[in-house]
Amino acid sequence: MEQVALYIDFENIAISAEEAYGRCDIERIVRVAESYGRCIVKHAYGDWTRFTRYRQELLEQAIDLTQLFRYGNYTKKNSADIVMAVDVIETALTNPSLTTFVLVTGDSDFTAVARKLRSYGRRVVGIGLQDATSDLLVRSCDDFVIYDGLMDRDERSSTFQLNEARQFVLAALQSLLQTNTGGRVPTADLAAEIATRHPELDIAKLGFASLAHFLEAQKEVVLIAGPGKEPLVAFRSAYLARHEIDQTLQYRTALSTAGFGLVDRETRQDVLQALYSLLSSEPGLHTLDGAIRQLKEQYDGANLLRSRDDIQEVAQLIKQAGVLASQPESWELDSLTLLPDLSQSAFVRSCESVYVAVLVQRNLDIDEEALARLLYGRADALEEVKALRELAVDAQTDMNGAAPLGNGHKLPRHLAENQDARIALQDLVHWRLEEKPSLEEAARLNSEGLEIRTADFEQARVHFLKAAKMMYLLLLDKQPGASLMDMEWYLASYCAATAGAHFSRRNYPRAILYYQAFFAIVKETEPVWDRVRKLVPPMLSFYFTIAPNEFNDLLKVPPGRTHPARLCVLLHKHHSPQVRRRWLELAKEIVRINPALLRGIIQRLAFLEDEDQLPGSLETRTVLTRLLNGEDVTEELEWDGLDFTEGEAIRGSSVEEYA
Repeated sequence: MEQVALYIDFENIAISAEEAYGRCDIERIVRVAESYGRCIVKHAYGDWTRFTRYRQELLEQAIDLTQLFRYGNYTKKNSADIVMAVDVIETALTNPSLTTFVLVTGDSDFTAVARKLRSYGRRVVGIGLQDATSDLLVRSCDDFVIYDGLMDRDERSSTFQLNEARQFVLAALQSLLQTNTGGRVPTADLAAEIATRHPELDIAKLGFASLAHFLEAQKEVVLIAGPGKEPLVAFRSAYLARHEIDQTLQYRTALSTAGFGLVDRETRQDVLQALYSLLSSEPGLHTLDGAIRQLKEQYDGANLLRSRDDIQEVAQLIKQAGVLASQPESWELDSLTLLPDLSQSAFVRSCESVYVAVLVQRNLDIDEEALARLLYGRADALEEVKALRELAVDAQTDMNGAAPLGNGHKLPRHLAENQDARIALQDLVHWRLEEKPSLEEAARLNSEGLEIRTADFEQARVHFLKAAKMMYLLLLDKQPGASLMDMEWYLASYCAATAGAHFSRRNYPRAILYYQAFFAIVKETEPVWDRVRKLVPPMLSFYFTIAPNEFNDLLKVPPGRTHPARLCVLLHKHHSPQVRRRWLELAKEIVRINPALLRGIIQRLAFLEDEDQLPGSLETRTVLTRLLNGEDVTEELEWDGLDFTEGEAIRGSSVEEYA
């Protein structure tokens, strides 16, 4: 087996990952490194007084931590680079058995290190964020893994998780076999079917040279030599004997695309019971993320094997289970309190019913025996499934809500009554669709929109709107597989692209309407949040940038690569009272539409104040907190003369956090 060395420039990767996803997932990074062989060297470099929240997870992964102390007010950016580079080269020279070096960083300073390692005959693998990685570094590595692809279940054009890809391929094969009496199909036919059903699926991005190589790694199928040496694909007889292809594969696919990984019954119920005990014994104390960390520590302390991913997958069920006394604005910021008099068994059933609710909302036929095998591992668990189904139907969100947009236009109440989303909803229902709607065509249009949205706002917005209209019509027709969450995802993407189109034309009044529609749709407590959360920071930054742009006083920073918290510092201390006033007006609208977004900015400002000692962060956090609390902040329009430069305000943002 190949021997691997893993080196993590932690400050580089963690800051960027937190801005995009809220946290840096160490376990996924280690998993990538271990996919190349036995990982015998693991080092991470950073100031661990700044990243105390990660130390336990790093130690769990047996990663050695190298402390890099800070000098003065700001982090010395090159300190990690130099120490890590020296260690990497020294290890390469002293340990010839190491064949692969995995460098987790996006910093161009490691380009020379990568080239030197390759000159020694070592394989070099890089891991970094797409928007925070130097192109020079990517070209200097043998392989480069985009961190976004490991995290984003929503960015279908970027990557698919192996499990999702497997389910989609098996579903496509099963569809072809329904019309093929021979029980086997050419790989070329399977490839064409996959391209039609899921054009966004890229096998190469999963690490396989071809579809045939991918199929060889799947235990459910076998490749058979066909005429002309073209391989044929068939299911193994042992897999066919289980009779699970027709009955449960569509269920697994629906759950996976809805963002729910199915965890085995024993682990799932054990985690749910532990989660209930924690939240019921300490009400109003833990956020969802905090509860996940607490459970992981409890399992580790008891020496029980529970992966962080499994705990997180199970805990996600609480978001749609209806078991909380009050719905939070933010799963990351708000503490949770369970319904009074809620028993443990009722809590577990309500959470497990979310699986069934996903299938009901997608209009799938429910085979209770198949579902019993899927959820409980036995076909006779029919009473349990019936109980979950009753809960799921009672909680179903469908298209029979208010219809304020015209005769015949039905929308769920949470959308129909959303005045800020109204402009996008009107575009949706009034768009004349010439194509025949289908799930596959909607997915294709969305995938193409994702690929071109940064280069062509106009074309992308049309793709997204068509995809949303298709899903809307399919929902009205109760088409099996149609998803309200997907419709909201496509609609949010349409708002983002349309806002960008108006912004680029300097039509700021129209841009504001679509930015605000986007913020109204993508609330953190709605299922669509996980699909679009990466878009939220740049959308906020561009939205706030409208304040100086309206007065032709352009900032000297790129809004798409500057965190909105740092941008708010610039705008709070802007030299123009008009710009400051306009920025506060825009921020006040965020408080009205989606206050959790401003709370997230305030939390980030506290970090910038404590960890980076960023000038102006305290004052900016104070005024935004007062604004959030409904106070009058007009006196903040008077500039207090605090002296700092734009370069100081974006330090660690335009370069370290995004570039």
